[in-house]
Amino acid sequence: MSELHGDDPIVALAKSSEAGSLQDLLARLVAGSVSHVVAVDVGSGAVGLDSPSLPAGSLVLPGSFNPLHEGHEEMARRSAEVTSRYSKDVFFEICVVNADKGAIDVDELIRRIQGVVARGYRVLATRASLFDAKAALCPGCDFAVGYDTYRRILDAKYAAPAGQSLESSTAEERRSWVLEALRRLKCHRVHFVVAGRVDGDGFKTMDTDPVMELPEEFEGMFLPVPNFRLDISSSALRAQSS
Repeated sequence: MSELHGDDPIVALAKSSEAGSLQDLLARLVAGSVSHVVAVDVGSGAVGLDSPSLPAGSLVLPGSFNPLHEGHEEMARRSAEVTSRYSKDVFFEICVVNADKGAIDVDELIRRIQGVVARGYRVLATRASLFDAKAALCPGCDFAVGYDTYRRILDAKYAAPAGQSLESSTAEERRSWVLEALRRLKCHRVHFVVAGRVDGDGFKTMDTDPVMELPEEFEGMFLPVPNFRLDISSSALRAQSS
């Protein structure tokens, strides 16, 4: 990624009276009383910011980062090259709620966040488990995702309106659900930078294995990361460390 250039509003906030206790802010985030928290290290340890606006054009890389590893860092660097972003524009996003496992506890959140900010990055902690909510929090931003996430974004299973089921729908109805979901995302002016990865029976990219053909209105909404693959497993790293 490029070096920091110009004024950095996030660092300016972090050095001001707007900064607060990261632990207290994360506790409020888990409880649902704040929408998001940005964590950044300005030289004296990580501090938290309560629901700041992200600069338009920021690059957001969602993940659990348990732990952050060189594959994540390289994906951020390569995605930033695709979108011509500076390093100050990159945020590693951790969602504090999981549909299957519930909320991550505050101590665990702090451990993961400190592991990221200690390497010079900033963290966006949210309660946004779906991209509709992520896009609403980050209008005008780009999201760096892997092929598996790209596939889910275009999966009718996740775009089905309330009360509708895949089993009782037609292929055309399922396609219309996905396109309507993309229109909602487009309203927030977001784009997706897609990195290839091993998925099922081999390595796949949005170019070699497109999920569906999209109409012209979505041209440029999904951008490939060329010549990149992420094969490092966080779960394997945790197993090795234990």
